[in-house]
Order: sequence, then C-alpha cells, then structure tokens
Amino acid sequence: MATLVESQAPVRDQGDSPSAGPLPWHPATRVLFRFAFVYLGIGTAAQWLLAQLLRSVGVPETAVLSVSRWWALPPLTDWFATNLFGIEEPLGYAPTGSGDTVTLWVAAFSWVAVAAVAAAIWTVLDRPRTDYRRLHSWSRVLLRFALAGALMLYGMVKVMPSQMTFALHRLIEPFGDMTPMGVLWSQTAASEPYEIALGCAEIGAGLLLILPATVTAGALLSTVAMAQVFLLNMTFDVPVKLFSFHMLLLSLALLAPDGRRLATVLFSGRAAAPSSAAPLFRTARANRFSLVAQVLLGLWLLVTTALEGWDAWHTYGAARPRSPLYGIWTVTEYSVAGQQVPPLLAEPNPFADPTAARPRRIVFDTVDGLHLQGLDDRLTWVAATVDPGRRTITLFRDPAGQWQLGKFTYEQPAPDRLILDGTLGIRQVRMVLDEIPLERFALIERGFHWTQQAPHLE
Repeated sequence: MATLVESQAPVRDQGDSPSAGPLPWHPATRVLFRFAFVYLGIGTAAQWLLAQLLRSVGVPETAVLSVSRWWALPPLTDWFATNLFGIEEPLGYAPTGSGDTVTLWVAAFSWVAVAAVAAAIWTVLDRPRTDYRRLHSWSRVLLRFALAGALMLYGMVKVMPSQMTFALHRLIEPFGDMTPMGVLWSQTAASEPYEIALGCAEIGAGLLLILPATVTAGALLSTVAMAQVFLLNMTFDVPVKLFSFHMLLLSLALLAPDGRRLATVLFSGRAAAPSSAAPLFRTARANRFSLVAQVLLGLWLLVTTALEGWDAWHTYGAARPRSPLYGIWTVTEYSVAGQQVPPLLAEPNPFADPTAARPRRIVFDTVDGLHLQGLDDRLTWVAATVDPGRRTITLFRDPAGQWQLGKFTYEQPAPDRLILDGTLGIRQVRMVLDEIPLERFALIERGFHWTQQAPHLE
C-alpha cells in the first residue's frame, strides 16, 4: 500500500546497537499510507470484501445493495454532484449493469476527498508516530482478500464461460453495426480455450494472494492481468473502467513494498533480502492461527465463487439451455392476411416498429427470446418462448412476458424447414423459413490447423 515502505531489513554498522529497531518511515510514506488506508482500504477493498462475504452466506441481494449504496456516501456524493460538477438530475444508486455510471464516478471522487481530509487530520494528530508497520500488515490482508475474491469471481466466469458467451446472432450481424465492446466480447467468446486461459490467470493470481508467502507472485500476476484488462476496457469502451482501475491499484499496492526486492532479483542478478514485513500478532502461536484462518477464508472464497460461476454458466453462459429451434432461419415466404409480401427494402425509418415489417432472418438462440433481422440487416431482440409440446411460439412486448405481441403455431416438415402460422399484433401472418447450416460460416467451420499453406483472412 505504501510505495516508499522500506522492505529490506536495515544494514547496521558494527557500532550499531544489536537491539536497534527498524528505521522510521519517510514522512511522505506515512502520509501516503494514511491516504491509501482510507481510500483503498476502507473505501474500496472493505466494500468489495464485505459485499462478497454477505452474498456468499446468503444475505438477500437487496440488503447487499443497501450496504453498497451506503458505502457510496450518498449525502456527500449528492452534494458534490450538484454543487461541484453541476449535475442537475438526481443520482441513481440502483445497479444498471455498468460500472462507469455518473454516480460511481462521483462517489469515487467523494472517497478521494474523504481520504485526503482524513489523511491530513491523521497526520496532525499522530505526528509522533514513525511508522505503521503492523497496521500496514493488517491492511495488506484486507487488500489481498478483497482482490483475491474479485479475481476468483472474474476468473470463474471465464473458466466456465459466461462473461463472454458466444451469441448466434453475431454470425449475421454486420461488423460495422457492432459496438467496440460487442467486438471484444465476440472475439473472446469465439475461442473458449482463450477465454478459459484468461480465467485461469485470474484464478491463479487470486489463489497466490491467499498465502502470505506467495503474495508477491500473486500481486505480480494480478498486475499483469489487470493491466491488460484495464487497457482493453479503455480501448474498447467497456463500462468497467473504474472497477478494473481499482483492481490494478490494489495489485500495485500489494506489489509496491517488494518493488526494491524484485528489482534486485530481476536487474542485478543478486539474491534479495527476505521481507521484513511485520507479523500480524506478537506471538508465533497467534500468527499460526491467523495463517489457518487466512487459508480457510481463501478456500471459502474459492468455493463460493466457483458455485457462483457454475450458476452463471448454466443460467446465461455457454451451458445455458438452448432454444428448441436453435439456429439461424431465413424467411423465404411471408404473407399477411393471405397476401404475399415480397422482400423489398424500404427507406430506413428509425421510428418504425421492426416487428411489424417482413424479417430477413429469425435467430433462435436462448429460451427466453429470439432475434429478428430486418431487410436492412438491423437486429432486434424480442422476448419469446417456444413450446415444443404444443408447437407454439409466443412473442412478448416486454422481457417479463406480461404483454403478448404475437403467437404462432409451427410445423417442421423437415429438420431444416419451419412453417409459422398465427397472429402478429392484429395481423394474420404466415411464414416459411429455411435453416442456414452453421457450417456455412467460416468462424464455425474453419477450426484449428497446425499447418497452413497461406493465411486465411477472409
């Protein structure tokens, strides 16, 4: 946490007293530690670890969100938003799926302000103290397990692919219509071994952070992994920039006290002195018990994040249930009230209802919806259910399935042909669809080759 902490035992002259204590910290080191203890320790790591532990023991999500809201310092954050940043709209503290909301950025600024004031007051009131070695050791425990829990969770949803999941509609979506984040997610999801390897690196870093003896290795691996994640978030506009930046900061804070020792090993070829970090307790017995407690906490985080990753994998990840009509289907015939509607491309109208026009294709992927691709190649997700027993397809106007948009019965005279007949809104609609073999797509068919006579960049 403190970048200027002396991590080597002081070298004494023969005239030094054998009982002389460790060297005092530099004044700048003490101030930096006070600021980092409040901002990274209390404002960041404590919130992460508490939220993860509450979820792991089954505390209702509403209660966990209430704790997170309280940690965002709403009165101070609201005041800064209105009076300093000129934000007129009320801040929303409910989760939106984005980690870069205005609220979260202003809340981070609030914690910077609180940490700066706290460090100043702490410096005035605690001026005689020359170091915080034991508090530094305890704060490292907090940072280690907060970071380890986050790394394990993000690693689990990659090892059991659910963070980046292959979506069938990406095969027919024009590349230029994808967002930068969509490109990144699709590229990673296109290779499960690559995604799993990324997850293994994050889980490995988290496991190394559990034991005090391997913290430096874990912090080094975490720094490399989080630097890459932060770079990708910045360059592909992924809305987790603030969170990944804090993960990188925690990694660097854990690595910093060993920076001099690492430099000695890597650049001078000499052996580094052992770490002189202060033990958590004054007795060997208490420190042994603390080591056992840390191992048990690490195992708890490993098991609970694995269970959470397993649930995500089967709920919305690669192991999620597929639609009974899984595939990409081209609409070859489309009639309304018995009148054939030819596939004519009309003038684009951004206000038109995409479900009211003749689609080019229908993509059945997950069990909770489908994608309609218009003649202009625009894709629209529609909540839908397929009942193979009754052979019906029901479309809804809302994700909750409360407002019905249309209902079709379907026939499947051949495995690659569908006939839909029913209502869409107030219209009687009939469609004939032919399935596109997925092997037609190079991304699916190409596979892996040890030898290639020429590169394939089609």
